[in-house]
Amino acid sequence: MTPGLSDAQVAARVERGEVNTTTTAVGRSNLDIIRANVFTRINAILAVLLAFVVATGSWTNGAFGLLIVFNSIIGIIQEIRAKRTLDSLTIVGAARPEVWRNGEIVEIDADELVLDDIVTCRIGDQIMVDGEVVDASQLEIDESLLTGEADP
Repeated sequence: MTPGLSDAQVAARVERGEVNTTTTAVGRSNLDIIRANVFTRINAILAVLLAFVVATGSWTNGAFGLLIVFNSIIGIIQEIRAKRTLDSLTIVGAARPEVWRNGEIVEIDADELVLDDIVTCRIGDQIMVDGEVVDASQLEIDESLLTGEADP
């Protein structure tokens, strides 16, 4: 196996922009979640009905207007909790590839990969870059996440 890239070669590739820049899929912001839960069709219908009830002067019958508030609050809380959970899972599941650098295998962040890095792959590893296979023994790759096919 070749010794991989040296620190000088890595620095030169980073300077030229030959890096594996990844974008993290960010979910909706908290403001988007609030907006989506407040401005719903059911809340609009309830608001119109509440306006009619209030216009007739029957405040006691307008108590159903609290449904708008409770509906929005419950939806906002649930979605923000789900967003936090997904964000924490994204951090936990971040892949850290092993590459040959300066003659030894080192573990790096996916954003630190550069052009011509030699990446080692084992069973269960995620391959996060395109490249050519330098050496393989009984290699099988599950492309179902990439292609969307149900069967690997």
